[in-house]
Amino acid sequence: MEEDIITKTRVMLVVGARPQFVKSAPVIREICSKHKKTIELAIVHSGQHYDPEMSQIFFRELRIPTPLANLRAGSGSHAVQTATMMKRLEALMLEVEPDVVLVPGDTNTTLASGLTAAKLGTPVAHLEAGLRSGDMGMPEEINRKLTDHCSTLLFAPTRTAIHNLRMEGLGKLAHLTGDTMVDALHDATTFIQDRQSAILHRHNLRFREFVLITLHRPSNVDDPSRLRRIHRSLCEIGRETRVVFPVHPRTRINLDAIGAFRSPRNSGIMFMQPQGYLETLVLLKNASCLLTDSGGMQKESFMLHVPCVTLRRTTEWPETLTCNANRLVYDPKAIPAAILRGALNDKLKEGISCLKNPFGDGHASARVAHILETFEHDSRIRRTAE
Repeated sequence: MEEDIITKTRVMLVVGARPQFVKSAPVIREICSKHKKTIELAIVHSGQHYDPEMSQIFFRELRIPTPLANLRAGSGSHAVQTATMMKRLEALMLEVEPDVVLVPGDTNTTLASGLTAAKLGTPVAHLEAGLRSGDMGMPEEINRKLTDHCSTLLFAPTRTAIHNLRMEGLGKLAHLTGDTMVDALHDATTFIQDRQSAILHRHNLRFREFVLITLHRPSNVDDPSRLRRIHRSLCEIGRETRVVFPVHPRTRINLDAIGAFRSPRNSGIMFMQPQGYLETLVLLKNASCLLTDSGGMQKESFMLHVPCVTLRRTTEWPETLTCNANRLVYDPKAIPAAILRGALNDKLKEGISCLKNPFGDGHASARVAHILETFEHDSRIRRTAE
């Protein structure tokens, strides 16, 4: 009957790396629970992260449906990985014929998906648009800028991101939605409350009596000399407080190559396997401080009121630098002082807890879904609702 025929937006969401799973999960849940009659969602896994510790566990924890396809792009140089994904995505997009290709974040998967869709004349919607660190030496900065400039819809998480897009002439395409990672954190609240005691007990940890470390960027872990200096600084911190270090697969290989795991100075460092999203949040919420080079964890640390030291020269999240909630440190020798005589200050922790959250109200996913639902494009066709 005529009333059963409605216009649906066919959205292809392409994910492939740990941070993309977290950003996308709330949007997926929003669409699947409230917009099934108006949005037809196809999830594609690029295979950029293929290690079970970095991929499969997130699909389970975040309740992400089984993807339509896994492109199994695997590892390789930036050019090889991006080209492999583009070749395989092109064939899939021609088959699925999406109205919009939704690409979250700033990974090679993001760029490959955005470029492929744009070349095919398919509108691109960029989730987490408008971030800028000002460092074009970061692959992520290249990815996010190029993706923004080939997109039709730009979902900006903060007012700073909106400003950046306006400065580049993209303001008319931008929508201030808030950050979907706030939504994800809200969704995880019950788990954190229910499970944190058991998780801390399992690892023999106590509230605010350890420093949490996450490092994975090539600029920090691929240069053996720099990695040795970072390791020495962690050992120095470990002499005064416990250090908990879930080790990224890439980082583990490089730490092993420099003999870090065999070092007699490791007594204060607890190396562990990479943790899932929910367990990582528990560790972060209970840590006295975070040392990281991750963009997403800078935000999560800020939202959980945990002082952060970021091992980078720049950040795409300048909002986190307010009142020294996040400090940029690049010299490995400066890490111990930044943490032991800076970030562990009790007054700093109290000040962070009073800061306003600039990342949104936890309803970003609803705004994104509504914009996708009402998006008008010539390629949309009338489809029968299930």
